[in-house]
Amino acid sequence: MALMRPVSPALTALVALALVAPPQLDLHAAVIDTQAATQGLRARVIHLDDWSITVRDATTTTNTTTSPELAVEVWLRAPDGTSHQRRLPLAGTTIEDRSRELAASLALLIEQWDDRPPASTAPPLADPSAPDVATRDARRPRAWLGLGPRLGLARWPPEAGLDLLFGAWLLGERLQPLLSAGWSATGREGLGLQTVRFGAGLAVGSPLARGRLWLGAHGLVHALWARAHDSRTATLWASSSELGGTFQVRGARWFVGVRTGLDLALPELRVRGNNAYLRRGPVQWVLGVSFAMIFGDLRNSRGRVGR
Repeated sequence: MALMRPVSPALTALVALALVAPPQLDLHAAVIDTQAATQGLRARVIHLDDWSITVRDATTTTNTTTSPELAVEVWLRAPDGTSHQRRLPLAGTTIEDRSRELAASLALLIEQWDDRPPASTAPPLADPSAPDVATRDARRPRAWLGLGPRLGLARWPPEAGLDLLFGAWLLGERLQPLLSAGWSATGREGLGLQTVRFGAGLAVGSPLARGRLWLGAHGLVHALWARAHDSRTATLWASSSELGGTFQVRGARWFVGVRTGLDLALPELRVRGNNAYLRRGPVQWVLGVSFAMIFGDLRNSRGRVGR
């Protein structure tokens, strides 16, 4: 029995690599002759082995007036690793004509690729007619005015009323200075308590969803005037501070805002009537909804709201 000589592991690895590695030129399409196209391309391009080129049949388009268009899909991989894909129509009437046409087109693509200017490391020159970054990013402030219901709840009965709010989006719509005025009332068994608030505050947050939404936190400080009425009437001054979160859904010229949080009343209001007793504070949960109109240049808003 003859014994086989052992095969070198290095040779085995080279053979396996040759079997699994994709070919450099893979020009296979029904509308061309693979051998003719490959020979024509090698005759036109010297350093062809540095490229990886794949050609396949492309889907044809037909209509009622012309014959089907013959074309191929081409994938090229340059020596620098960049790739390019293109559809090449072929006008030749015979396979030989289309093979020569494909070889010429591929050679032209490779020549144009090699003639590209090297990428410049210098920064591009600024366009003098374009606005600078600071001017472009300085968005004009927009203001809004809203009115809506307000509900405060710490104990029964709840306190309900209306709020009037004025605000503006500043500093890339990160800040909203606020002016606030409101009226609320509650009562039971002939005892009524009405309050009037006016004050100011600030909301801090950020626009979301290309400017359609705004989410943040807010704080408001109010001076509060209260009037209690039963068989007699009494008035007093106090303070009312609101801390919580704000969510706004914005349109082109309007938005709906919802805010919720805690209302801190100092000092706590305690009112006793003939048959009932009311308290306001020191802490109660508050929910407010605002239906607002927007004023200002919408073209400069964050996310281009209104376009």
